[in-house]
Amino acid sequence: MIEFSSETKILFLQKPEILEKQRDQARNLIGKIFPENPLYFAGNPEDIVEGLEVDIIITPTLEWLPMALSKLEGYKWIHFLSAGVEKIWDMQFEKTGILLTKSSGVNSVPMSEYAMGAMLFFAKQFGRFIEQSQKKTWDREWLDELTGRTLLILGLGHVGQAVAEKANAFGMRVIGMQRRPRDIPGVEVIVPPERIRELLPEADYLVVSLPLTSNTTRFVDKDFLAAVKPGCVLIDMSRGGVVSESAIIEALDEKRLRGAALDVFEKQPLSEDSMLWARNDVLLTPHVSGTTPYYLQRALEIFIENVCELKASGNPLTTVNVSAGY
Repeated sequence: MIEFSSETKILFLQKPEILEKQRDQARNLIGKIFPENPLYFAGNPEDIVEGLEVDIIITPTLEWLPMALSKLEGYKWIHFLSAGVEKIWDMQFEKTGILLTKSSGVNSVPMSEYAMGAMLFFAKQFGRFIEQSQKKTWDREWLDELTGRTLLILGLGHVGQAVAEKANAFGMRVIGMQRRPRDIPGVEVIVPPERIRELLPEADYLVVSLPLTSNTTRFVDKDFLAAVKPGCVLIDMSRGGVVSESAIIEALDEKRLRGAALDVFEKQPLSEDSMLWARNDVLLTPHVSGTTPYYLQRALEIFIENVCELKASGNPLTTVNVSAGY
């Protein structure tokens, strides 16, 4: 169990260009729970004194994190500022014997808003009307609505549940997939991954919000999309690699998918020769669905909640599941 005192030392890591913008805010937020504690900042490994002893490290999944850790002594806890931690599995540092936590739910608000916006984009044909306005064309079209439509959510973690809540407010029927199904308010049916094909013919909209693990890599592939309801719209805001881009292109070409909103890609930035560019049935965004002016504030609030829970029960709230890979 981690013990806290006025001597607990904290190190905040960040990319140098971002650190200068976040330093004061991080100091103020961390100071709420550790008002008199030693607090260090580093924008690269060279900023860290060899042999520096710290107890807690707060960091994104930086490429140079292993090098930074190699210079440190005594750390017991690493808190990641992101909800997804798939990058750390290829990093050479010890992941057992210390506490690893993540900022689960940090981007639930912006990502759930993105999902609703993407569904409205296709239901209300905003892309068509943007193109018409640019051409000064007046061409009326009857539009669809979300009320009464069925939304299938792959992954009912913090983000998936936030999407379900907003979809309920629009009068949508929500069904979903979860690794270990449990009752979730507003989600009518929940199945495990091995039963997902049962729900695919029902979905008017499909939101993918899965972590990238060995079990979810290319989870949405050609065979998967062959089973979806014709005219379904896919919204992918998971991690690049969960959805097969070639399968999406084929499903769009064959009109099995009516449209796709894609915020993550197998390789980022998206290659200039990708066949996903310049399609009127695809909304492309450059991995921005989780961005928000309140990101750091929420990530550090999650860190503080973990501190409080560790003090109260010894059990952190948002641990990294090393065995499951997320």
